[in-house]
Order: sequence, then structure tokens, then C-alpha cells
Amino acid sequence: MNEHAEMAEQIYFANNGAIDLLTGAISQSRFDQIVKRDLQLSHRNQNQLIIISIRFNLNNYLAINNQMGAEQIKTEVESELVKIYFDLQNIFRQSDCICRISTLGFWVLLTGMSKSDGELLLTRTSDLLPKYLDLAISYHNSGESQLDWYAQIDKLHFLK
Repeated sequence: MNEHAEMAEQIYFANNGAIDLLTGAISQSRFDQIVKRDLQLSHRNQNQLIIISIRFNLNNYLAINNQMGAEQIKTEVESELVKIYFDLQNIFRQSDCICRISTLGFWVLLTGMSKSDGELLLTRTSDLLPKYLDLAISYHNSGESQLDWYAQIDKLHFLK
């Protein structure tokens, strides 16, 4: 497991304040601004906000692709991250925000969708994406702060 953590640290993860330089997904700071704005709008309009977490499970990926060397794995994973981002763009609406939140993961912000629609979309997304990805969904609760919501999503995304 330590070897995989070291490998994950080698994967390119940088942004210019607006977009992730590897995938083209929006940056974390831009995502935060959009979430803050949408939280304010959702309180006024009574809209549901949802974040779907998509995490690249390196252990599952390596179990499928165990014949590669370390440098080849790094290159392949970076290539897969770019491909996943383009797949996400095809799955979600253009108005949905896709952020590369971590070295091996994305968050997708959805607005104006019911919980049942969110569950259906999560199932559909799971069916369309590679099986080595871990998906989870988090709904914003009325009155919950952005930081508290992020803490809930962090548990889903980082602590698996």
C-alpha cells in the first residue's frame, strides 16, 4: 500500500487557479466559489444541491493492469484521468461543474435535481465509467454550512 501512495504522489496535479492543468477540469478554488454561489441560490430557490465523488481506486486499477512498470503506471493513470474527465463531460450536463479535487479524484456539483434523480444518475454514471472508480453521492442538507458539507464529502472521498 505504501508503494501505491508513493506512486499516487507522482501523478501530475497542478492548476492555474481556473483549471486543472492535466485534465482541464475546473480548479478547487473555482469550484469553491461556484458551490458558495449555488448554496446561496439554493436557499432562496429551495433547490437541492448534490456532489458526486468519483475516486480513482489505484489498488483496483493495478489489480487489473498489474503488468506495468512504475513509470508506465504513472503515465497510464494520467491518461486515464484525462479520459475520465472527458467521459464525465459526456455524462453530465454542461451546466454541472466538474472539479479535479484530488490527485486521483473528481467532484461533480449538480443543482436542481431531486434525491431520487441523483440516485438514478449515480447508478447510470457507475454503469458508464470504468469499474476501478469508486463513486459516492452527498446531498446538501438545509442549513448545513459549506465546510460541514465538504467534511461529509471528504469522508466519502478520502477515507474509503
